[in-house]
Amino acid sequence: MNRRQFLYGSAAMALMSAMPFHAHASEGPIVKTPKGSVRGLTLDGVHVFRGVPCGMPPYQGKHCLALPEPVAPWNGVIDAVTFGDIPLQPDGKGKPLGGGDCLRLNIWTPAPGKTTCPVMVYIPGGGSTRCDNNDVRYDGSAFARDGVVLVTINYRVNVHGFLKINGTPSNIALRDMLFALRWVQDNIAAFGGDPDNVTVFGQSAGATHITSLISSDASKGLFRRAVLQSPSALSQYNAELASKVSASLLDFYGVKNSREAVAALSPEKLLTFTSFIAEKNKDPKWCRMLGGNISIFKPYVDGDILLKRPVDAIAEGAARGLEIMVGSAEQEWRLYTVPSWAIDRIGEKELKGFVDATGFPADIVDRYRKAGRGDTPGDLFSALQSDFIFRMPANKVLESQAKAGGKVWAYSFAWKSDAVNGKMGAAHSLDVPFVFKTHRKDSPRVKNTLGSNPPDSLAETMHSAWVRFASTGNPGWTPFDTGRRMTMRFDTESKEVSDPWKTERENMPMK
Repeated sequence: MNRRQFLYGSAAMALMSAMPFHAHASEGPIVKTPKGSVRGLTLDGVHVFRGVPCGMPPYQGKHCLALPEPVAPWNGVIDAVTFGDIPLQPDGKGKPLGGGDCLRLNIWTPAPGKTTCPVMVYIPGGGSTRCDNNDVRYDGSAFARDGVVLVTINYRVNVHGFLKINGTPSNIALRDMLFALRWVQDNIAAFGGDPDNVTVFGQSAGATHITSLISSDASKGLFRRAVLQSPSALSQYNAELASKVSASLLDFYGVKNSREAVAALSPEKLLTFTSFIAEKNKDPKWCRMLGGNISIFKPYVDGDILLKRPVDAIAEGAARGLEIMVGSAEQEWRLYTVPSWAIDRIGEKELKGFVDATGFPADIVDRYRKAGRGDTPGDLFSALQSDFIFRMPANKVLESQAKAGGKVWAYSFAWKSDAVNGKMGAAHSLDVPFVFKTHRKDSPRVKNTLGSNPPDSLAETMHSAWVRFASTGNPGWTPFDTGRRMTMRFDTESKEVSDPWKTERENMPMK
């Protein structure tokens, strides 16, 4: 037994002492993959494999800022009972978190090797700055109980995943995702999944990057369906803008634009990009250059993975052969303004800054006010940002796929949380625990956003729709078209409605 296996085993025993049914790794299910065998756990009838080796540690030696490479084969059986590392990212205080052996997968399955279940692969969000496939909200047990093999993946984020750096592969984050999806094709049958029936889904940045994947020839044959939950689907650079952003950040670091220089940055130095962003966001010229979407880490058109802006490729038929479901929450940006009480401090200055950065007509604020989208500056700012960053880009994907003659369904998440003194509303990411049926998890992230009594009925409705879509290619309501624009509106009483984003579409057209 090598040192890593010893550590895995020691950690597993510590973990198992707290597990129900006195399960031990030595008693768990074993799956043989092409690289070697892994042993998981059986918990409440679900077979769970955590931290399954997929790619080599991507922050070490020749693997740093390079294409992902498969792990080397191993002998014997390794325990897949503890979660793996997460990609290098800042914690809540900007300090380094993760950065180790992070290209690992978590898998929940009804019966390893004995069935051909639909497969769902979840790509986490995190603003392209963070990523954690071990998040308690992404527990796939409910999917496995309903006959779906659920996989969660990681990918490199921030500088290592998205920055345009000389001497490195383009769009490393997207390449990590494609790499994981190829692993699923090669390995998932051993876990009971059908490689010909894969649905890729994600929320926020995860959905944003799925927009890129479904538009790319590089993803052909890796999945047949996609669910995009709150995609910032217009959040990509052209090559020129990617170069400008990269040059500015590397100048801030004081290093040359080269693989060697960036790879030599310590994690502490590399993560000072948070200070760079905070300072740049005060500069109106910088914000206008980014078109108002001031997240600096984005995929870019590279002539390889992305040949053009994803929504344009989709409109031309790039995803015509896929079944797609797209939606957003009705009050997305309140996640960013309510918990900090910033919503009460936002004034006319912030509204003017939004108009200046985005280039929208000056009267758009008054139009939103007259349309009932808010009374206070904080409410109006939150509504404008919700639509600009998430809702209208999601609508753009729907329109693009419909224009190309592809199959697409729309949804809108309308349930309003009573968290933060009833102010949270139907905010960004609140749909995720309902989709996974993790809305009752004893987790601060869940409790602080979903409030006092998240409805079980909503979780059942949403989760069932996702399972149905992965199994049959139809979530259970009328497909979207640009005439009636039928949309499932998820709430305590969910129902189909026609064109729920009419006001937003008319007041905030997106090119």
